[in-house]
Amino acid sequence: MSASTPSTVRRWLVRGTATAVAVVVAAGTVTAAHALGTASTPGRPAGQTVTPVAADAERVCAGDALRLSDDAGNDATKATAVGSATIATATTGDTVERSDLDASASGSSDPRLLTAPAGSTTPQVAGSSYQSVSDGDLVGVGAASCDDPAQSTWLVGGSTETGRTSLITLSNPTDVNATVDLSIYDASGEVSAPGTTGIVVAPNSQKVVPLSGFVSDQASTVVHVESSGGQIVAHMQETVVRTLTPGGFDIVSGGAAPSTSQVIPGVVLSGAEAAQRGDDTADAAPVLRLFVPGTATARVSIGITTADGGGSTVNATAEPGIVTDVALDDFPDGRYSFTVSSTVPVVAGARTTTPTQGGATDLGWFASAEPLGDDVVTAIAPGGGARMSLVNPTQRDADVTVTSGDRVQELTVVSGATATFTAPTATQLRIEGAEGLVGGVTYQDDEGIAGYPIRPSTAVSTPVRVYP
Repeated sequence: MSASTPSTVRRWLVRGTATAVAVVVAAGTVTAAHALGTASTPGRPAGQTVTPVAADAERVCAGDALRLSDDAGNDATKATAVGSATIATATTGDTVERSDLDASASGSSDPRLLTAPAGSTTPQVAGSSYQSVSDGDLVGVGAASCDDPAQSTWLVGGSTETGRTSLITLSNPTDVNATVDLSIYDASGEVSAPGTTGIVVAPNSQKVVPLSGFVSDQASTVVHVESSGGQIVAHMQETVVRTLTPGGFDIVSGGAAPSTSQVIPGVVLSGAEAAQRGDDTADAAPVLRLFVPGTATARVSIGITTADGGGSTVNATAEPGIVTDVALDDFPDGRYSFTVSSTVPVVAGARTTTPTQGGATDLGWFASAEPLGDDVVTAIAPGGGARMSLVNPTQRDADVTVTSGDRVQELTVVSGATATFTAPTATQLRIEGAEGLVGGVTYQDDEGIAGYPIRPSTAVSTPVRVYP
């Protein structure tokens, strides 16, 4: 990576992805169109270029840390926000507007809706959040990406063992009801419990759902969130208390969809052995969590590498329909990238734990990331020890430029390697040349660890030719 050099030129591009428009017509109509054609193109169907109307761009941030009680410690059926997360935003448009979603009877994390108003084209919008909290037994740091509304989200993380609280936040930024179904899996298989289907989330609001309402005393969980009607942004918050000692909190961002190849960038290992000393620390060990949504057993190879080229490979087997935690012992402190290659599609995430000040610990959940495009905007929320990681799983070296105002960072990410570097926080970043790479942001200091994946640009419609 070369040193940062000044630049006096800003270049802004809006990159979109074409969407398909299907026109269904009767066979007789198609025949007539081919027969008639036009005066200039006889025998060819007439066509018209349609330019989609520019629309506002929206993403939803996870919100603040949650406690399952009110401020007085009562009403354990309602989640209450604690403290306030810091948010950084970016857009290819003129501005980013922030607004709140309504709370429901189950409480709210006060999620923020980011909106970039449309101009002549649909802009991009991006953001992330970071929070350090110390309030009673809720101590640690959490970070999350601000995400596109979707109909399907995989949350790889969580636990419902004693002292562990996992809360699913369902945010609906649309103007229609969203009906949500939760498919919950643990080490025994799929959970069958009333209330997991038909969860209605009102328009422009958030509902908080405790995972313990469906499954109890399970150390390893994976949740598939599916919605119809309005689309949903789903996150999960996990809080740990070991006897009377705070064990940290973090936010689980949605991971990549099931695939035979998953990449988890920038996993922080720091003091893992020390974090496992004492009572009730079995879940302080670092693990890679896997789940096979199909019916065939997965044979998995896990490549674990650092930015300096070091690393190793771990082989594992994951049975279908149950959650598998692969122990990651004996790795020195550092930031790692996990590349998962499987014989069948899987979802994956990683959990690590670190000692913090005052004899406590903090946990971090790291989600798998989707490949980036050639031109991406993002913003890193300010937090302790923030670093960006770019992983190159492609067969070619990538020359990447990260621009923030007049600051330009140029680096080459070799095929199969990881680049980890310090990038500016609380400002808009533009990443160019990262087609096919995956990215993540991690935080590490004496208050704890956290991380989230960098999201690719939202697919934007471009003009299409429509035929009768």
